[in-house]
Amino acid sequence: MPLPNTRVIHPRFEQHHRPVTESAMTTTGRLLRPDETGTRDPVSGRTTFAEPALVWEGSARLRANTGTPTVQADRIVTVGGYLLVLPADTPVPHVRDVWEVGDCDGDPSLAGARLRVVDVPRSGLSWQRNIGCDIEEPTNRRG
Repeated sequence: MPLPNTRVIHPRFEQHHRPVTESAMTTTGRLLRPDETGTRDPVSGRTTFAEPALVWEGSARLRANTGTPTVQADRIVTVGGYLLVLPADTPVPHVRDVWEVGDCDGDPSLAGARLRVVDVPRSGLSWQRNIGCDIEEPTNRRG
């Protein structure tokens, strides 16, 4: 318990830490929101989707999560994924949004990768926005 009239966390904690975390963002990319409704052509039986909307574009930090063995349906599976760290003032992504990696200083092989947002945790302290992602699986939407 803190002393009376004191705070455990300094009132300018976020203001101080935002530039620190943003200076470590060595990946660029853009956050896209895919069209999920589409337009169905009754003659061909195909559904066409509009191009994804651009939500935000800029710098980020990307880290591969180490796989954690868990039991799912009586099998041991390893769940991995990526932690995408965006500046705190970026728009809040939606689950199913896509992060399209631009340049990545730490791992150039990630350029062009598409990560699907799977988790958008909220926090009482926000010096950065942490987003859980997985590699986007290709679909047959465009064919």
